[in-house]
Amino acid sequence: MEQYESFNRIYDATRDALLRWLLPRIQSSADIEDLMQEIYRKLYRKMRKSGVREPEKYVFGIAKKELARFYRRRAVVQTYEAPLSEQLPDEGCEPEDIVLDRESEREIWDLIKSEPLPSYQAFALYYGLSVPTDEIAQALGISEDAVRKRLSRTRARLRRYLEERQADEQKGESHERTGSISNRG
Repeated sequence: MEQYESFNRIYDATRDALLRWLLPRIQSSADIEDLMQEIYRKLYRKMRKSGVREPEKYVFGIAKKELARFYRRRAVVQTYEAPLSEQLPDEGCEPEDIVLDRESEREIWDLIKSEPLPSYQAFALYYGLSVPTDEIAQALGISEDAVRKRLSRTRARLRRYLEERQADEQKGESHERTGSISNRG
């Protein structure tokens, strides 16, 4: 029972710092969750065998090794496997639409990643991992109000970007229509 309590104390003491460390290095919330699970599984296994003298250093040592392993595995998978969509397209869905949706997702994430690091971290934690704003504030060492403001500013910039993009696309469509009409004449 004491070992379980000791593990929980280490987990509570290192979780936020580890999450802050992993967040800028990995985009997918699912990958972050998988890595954290593996890191703490290895910590627990080590604690059962022989104990850990400096738990924080040990956790981050494991994290560095697991992150390197993650990127090595990902490189192999990307090399030998064609990327597959997690969702099958609808029967009436055109392949061009699927490609455009993926490009849009990449553009949006690129925009979010270009935000200042604390804004990116707050956004990814809140929307990617569903972490409440009070926990984000504690993890980032800022006030809860500051977290809400960062989320609001990031959403506003994202909204402006999407509105500008939609306006540009509409202009492009009208140019294509007028161009095709003028070519008929």
